[in-house]
Amino acid sequence: MVNNSQFGKETINMSEIFNAYSRRDWENLVLETLSDHSIDSLNEIVDGEIEIKPIYSSEDQNSTNPAGIPGVTPFTRGNKLSGHENGTWDIRALIDESTPELANKAALNELLNGSTSLFIDSEKIGIKCFDDLDKTLEDVFLNMTSIWLKPQLKGPELANWMIELWDQRDIEKSERHGGLGIDPIGVSVRNGRQSDYSKELSDISDAIDRSGSSKVLNIDSSFFPELGGSIAAELAYSLSVAAHYLRELEKRELEIETIIQNMYFTYSSSSDQFMTIAKFRAARCLWSQITKECGAKPENQTQSQHAVTPTKAINTKDPWFNSFKATVAAFAAGIGGAEAITVIPFSLSDDISTGEPERRMARNTQLLLTEESHIGRVIDPAGGSWFVENLTEQLAQKSWETFQQIESSGGIVEVLNNDQKIQAMLKIRGDSYD
Repeated sequence: MVNNSQFGKETINMSEIFNAYSRRDWENLVLETLSDHSIDSLNEIVDGEIEIKPIYSSEDQNSTNPAGIPGVTPFTRGNKLSGHENGTWDIRALIDESTPELANKAALNELLNGSTSLFIDSEKIGIKCFDDLDKTLEDVFLNMTSIWLKPQLKGPELANWMIELWDQRDIEKSERHGGLGIDPIGVSVRNGRQSDYSKELSDISDAIDRSGSSKVLNIDSSFFPELGGSIAAELAYSLSVAAHYLRELEKRELEIETIIQNMYFTYSSSSDQFMTIAKFRAARCLWSQITKECGAKPENQTQSQHAVTPTKAINTKDPWFNSFKATVAAFAAGIGGAEAITVIPFSLSDDISTGEPERRMARNTQLLLTEESHIGRVIDPAGGSWFVENLTEQLAQKSWETFQQIESSGGIVEVLNNDQKIQAMLKIRGDSYD
């Protein structure tokens, strides 16, 4: 109802102007076009198992499992009641130049022109010692900049160098922000090798103590699209890896709250808009359920999420098309509630070199979404959509089923050591992990 009485106009009742139509009315209208086919013939299966219907209504909302409200368990609608802090997410720039000197130049330029944190790919840069890391971050104000290390084969060693750099520059523990990127399971899967996960987690307690406000453990599943895995399997994998880390670190007498607070998750964000939105919402809901069962306090049941646009989707024949795909991917991650987003420069590939123009486009994609479109200022913009809510619920259910299968089979390590289980549960190629 619209009341314009203060302007000398009569009140308008919108319900009297527009007829109310039921779901059945819409279905009958569609059936007139379908002829001999049923409405169910328009249903589509996505991600291998999830059914998408052509029409959604309030009847598709599961009242027994409501999404809740933002900032409250199960955090499906976001970690904070107020949405993104300051109306924007963390614009996390990938730094992957070929030398520490070039990486430093790119890092300073990113921070000067709108990026809010740095995502360091030490392997691409060629960081082989403490001095290389020091050169990469030269003139970067580490007390004001969050540094996030991409999980690598020498993750624990790189983490120690980062801590040493903070120490050397006299950065207080309360001012150490970012993530050390320790993820031995994820690194092993991505590189097709096995590792002594228990050994690589042995120094976590010391890293947690010395890293201050920075997070230590990164559960990275952003490589899943490259392995052919489904979105449901990606979520199940991330939850299983996190559960393994929880169990291992509890054995080392770390408090459950401490472990959880030092975890953050990296997911792929694709141009499949609605599935990406549902992914980030479902991930928070499922993680809340796991941490609740572990005894975590409600405020610590949130999931810190970092979205990365996949390199697999990059088109080298028509590189300009990548900017459109990256925009949709960043938009979807922002709508889904990701706290940080990394947009891969659109021409990044083996055949096309990346320079400042490409970096600028990747950076400005997010700046336009946050500063001009104000996507981050809307609290859970997808909330209340019957389609999105239903899709989120379906994805969460499928992911949870797979997670339970992994756990009942002995956990993620046992599954990764068995090619048949990898293919059956994670839906990825068996030859990807040898």
